[in-house]
Amino acid sequence: MHTDSALAVDMRGMLSPQASARTVTAAEVMALAPKLGELVPRLEHWRRAEPYSFFTLPFATDAAAIRQRGRDLARRFRQTIVFGIGGSSLGGEMLACILGDAAHPVQFYDNVDPTTLARLEHVDWNDTLLLVISKSGNTAETLSQLLTVLPAIERNTDAAGLRERILVITENRDGALGRIARDLGLEILPHPPVGGRYSVLSIVGLLPAAIAGVDIEAVLNGARRMAERCLVSDPDQNPAFRHGAIQYLHALHGRTQSVQMIYADRLRKLVDWFRQLWAESLGKHDASGEARGLTPVSAVGVTDQHSQMQLYLDGPDDKQFTLIIDPDLRAQGARMDARFAHLPEVAPLAGHTTGELFHAEFEATRTTLERQRRPVRRLSLAARDPAAIGEYIMLMELETIVVAHLFGIDPFDQPAVEEGKILAREYLAK
Repeated sequence: MHTDSALAVDMRGMLSPQASARTVTAAEVMALAPKLGELVPRLEHWRRAEPYSFFTLPFATDAAAIRQRGRDLARRFRQTIVFGIGGSSLGGEMLACILGDAAHPVQFYDNVDPTTLARLEHVDWNDTLLLVISKSGNTAETLSQLLTVLPAIERNTDAAGLRERILVITENRDGALGRIARDLGLEILPHPPVGGRYSVLSIVGLLPAAIAGVDIEAVLNGARRMAERCLVSDPDQNPAFRHGAIQYLHALHGRTQSVQMIYADRLRKLVDWFRQLWAESLGKHDASGEARGLTPVSAVGVTDQHSQMQLYLDGPDDKQFTLIIDPDLRAQGARMDARFAHLPEVAPLAGHTTGELFHAEFEATRTTLERQRRPVRRLSLAARDPAAIGEYIMLMELETIVVAHLFGIDPFDQPAVEEGKILAREYLAK
């Protein structure tokens, strides 16, 4: 278990001391060292922005400027609404929901369900900031969100007020969003040249987080610390290499469903962000035409122990598990009344706190999975620790790159998604 950081990872449940038909051993991981070593020069180039990439962000993002802008906006407006979809929304929402405070609420609209968007009819745009994010500038859903509320905002303010209340983040200034912004005189903030699902450590994720009161410098410090640990070629010393290789080897054994089970309600948004990263980066064909990928599955402890655990333990052995817990919860919670300790069902609970029960449920799940020879790892991070969240973000991004490299696929494109976007526009045209 690595404990020299804010994020502690225990991989022992993913490895077997002896090789057999469906086990993964440390020797098999080390056998991949030459292949993994090919990534080190690429990471070093990316760190220097050659070319600019997600790995550049922890070292190049101007956190102080973003923090100051976020504070200024939080002082000027009572609330913020973010329009975006996928990577334009999930990263900022994850940071704001986990680490933000209630002093300045930030709401994220990441869909075009009309019943949800109907809530916007009751927004007081006089004291609301609207942040519109689209990397391409042509995202149909984001454009539709903006165009549905624009008349209401214009009815409540003049051109100068409009410029104060709407900010745009896009990479493509010549896209539709950029052209609309220029026509309205809106400020355009530059989206970095990285894919949306890798953009959380840029202004895309950090500005909403800063508005919500998140310590974004600490998030970046954690991400930087993890990035530096992952610049060595030895899988024993490089957590991304080791973890990614182990998951890849389990996938070769048919365990192509990756379950992330969260034991901390506050951390639920971690899995929403991870799900897009994992699915959109890894679900594609390799050079030989074979379909690759690991399906991300979200689960909540202890709730899903009563709905999914039967499948996990007694169903097909096609899953690998990551259990994520906030260790601070063990010392929290009210103590249970012991008056009914004479009841056999109550006796084990009497006198314990809900935090102690929560932690016991977590340990029981981990142990049961291991006994059933299901590959399981444990991630431990304090939900209120921004450095730990930063480490988690960077580790998941790098694990994604490692698995993609071993599969021989490009983790940065999403060719299959484009067809659906084209068809949606064609259906509207009809």
